[in-house]
Amino acid sequence: MRDIIADVKRWQAAGKTGIVLATIVETRGSSLRPAGARMAITAEGDVAGSVSSGCVDGDVIAEMEFVLQGREAIRRPNFGITDEQAWSAGLACGGAIDLLVERWNPLHERLMAEIEARRPVAFVSRIDADKPPVHLLHTVDGATHGTLGDADLDGEVLMDIATAWPGPYAQKHTYPQGEFFIEIIAPPPTLVIFGATDIAVSLAALACVLDFAVIVSDARRAFLREERFPGVETRFGWPQDVFTSQDFGVSHAVVVLFHDAKFDVPALKLALRSDAFYVGFLGSRKTQADRRESLLAAGFTEQDWGRVHGPVGLDIGGKEPAMIALSILAEIVAVRNRRTGGMMSKR
Repeated sequence: MRDIIADVKRWQAAGKTGIVLATIVETRGSSLRPAGARMAITAEGDVAGSVSSGCVDGDVIAEMEFVLQGREAIRRPNFGITDEQAWSAGLACGGAIDLLVERWNPLHERLMAEIEARRPVAFVSRIDADKPPVHLLHTVDGATHGTLGDADLDGEVLMDIATAWPGPYAQKHTYPQGEFFIEIIAPPPTLVIFGATDIAVSLAALACVLDFAVIVSDARRAFLREERFPGVETRFGWPQDVFTSQDFGVSHAVVVLFHDAKFDVPALKLALRSDAFYVGFLGSRKTQADRRESLLAAGFTEQDWGRVHGPVGLDIGGKEPAMIALSILAEIVAVRNRRTGGMMSKR
């Protein structure tokens, strides 16, 4: 959804209100786009987003045009699953997607506002082929908007949302009342980098490309120069002086790059007392062992230390600062998506 918001707002500002959405509600095989990916079109022929990175987008647009012309919403299962379709309209990657095609409605407007505000939000859609779509939206303050048409069902769905909160999450659920797509759109994570090193320069730049919010902190002014971190928030000072553990929530990843105990230990203490979803620490096995002993002596437990990803990063063999940054960011993304980061060909 995030990638089409700017286009939709521009269309609305131009008075183009006839908008149709196509949403992937289930994937099978090697689909190029995940569940929750969306494409939007207008009656004037504008297009934003993609549901297949090109493979079947043309055929999906044709389905969307039928809805623009007044047809009811469409549940289109198994789009592109057959090998025979692979070189015509199907997914050349051999995967399959199920789509919900529907008109833009007021809850989509509220969904867009929550995403723009960088707040986690849950959005639920009925996807039964023979029933019109209805939606329920749940916000971080506990408010619920819309209904799925049954109070008991709403309550059960909200419990499933609570289990997966704060996301990201996108999954089809089947209840006695029918099939529903539950999506929790998490805000882009925040990456906090302790240590304005050469690795930090590349790590901050790569994270910005992936829409992370980035904060770089160091108590060494010479390293924390603005020209090294353009467009990135910087905080000058000792870790314990510029942050508290409460500053790091479930959408935060913390990486400690100092390689100096007087900085490493305070930064790790802050991170391990927080709800950060990822804590990474650069250093050799010996350095890891030294910091572990320091933290255990300070009252932390083995379970606390078990949260630390160290030595930090995936094993991709790169030694240059940019390569190390790539391996760190890849591990952060894998952890956030509850993956191990192995090679796809070995799955």
